[in-house]
Amino acid sequence: MPTQQSTLEGNVGEIFSSIQGEGPLIGRRQIFVRIAGCSLSCSYCDTLGFGKRVGTCRIEHPPASGCFAIIPNPISVKAVKEQIDRLRSPGLHSVSITGGEPLCQHEFVGALADECRSSGMRVYLETNGYSASRFEEIVDVIDFSAIDLKLPSHRACSDSEWPDLIENELACTRISSEKGVYTIVKIVILSGTQASEVEEVCLRLRDIDAFIVLQPASGVQEPKSIDLIHFHEEASRYLGPDKVAVIPQAHKLMGVM
Repeated sequence: MPTQQSTLEGNVGEIFSSIQGEGPLIGRRQIFVRIAGCSLSCSYCDTLGFGKRVGTCRIEHPPASGCFAIIPNPISVKAVKEQIDRLRSPGLHSVSITGGEPLCQHEFVGALADECRSSGMRVYLETNGYSASRFEEIVDVIDFSAIDLKLPSHRACSDSEWPDLIENELACTRISSEKGVYTIVKIVILSGTQASEVEEVCLRLRDIDAFIVLQPASGVQEPKSIDLIHFHEEASRYLGPDKVAVIPQAHKLMGVM
């Protein structure tokens, strides 16, 4: 992907320093850039305040202080990169671009990722993968991708839209893997998730090099522990035990953002 101009602007909800609380990179120090606005409406969403574009962005400083300044949107790539540089600290693993949904502003995200990598920082993209074409445009400036596959029980979109959504998500996973990006597939498990849903997506993932995370929801939609074990067994049957893990959201346990 060619380098984009640093004047390109995007709508950002917050920029802060914390610890990755999900997936196989759990415990790594990251700077988080949360893109505002999302293409879906998942029943378990824990960032509802950023489902739409927002008028202002809050920026943490100093790192991990919990103290925030407020600036207006939109924000240029250059300005976001300056804030990332201010938050950079020893032990930084990567910059996490999350949401909302980053692919809703993929040109801005691609330009920001390119800027980060140009100054020696790796980029971790968390996405719902709703657009394989947009993902393919920016995959060359991504080091880690965490693609959140949506099951029918997630109610992320209408039943008629779900087949197209899952095809795009699987295509993103394949593109990521074939480009040599460290590829993570997250599947949120709810109390109402059916084994057949997990089986269907695992069948489609068999020939893709990706690490599969079964992430139990919390709160009223938290699944039973015995169901998590059964889902792990089902996924491992198709993908192998080395490629599947049950990992909860540890940042909530740690009390960090």
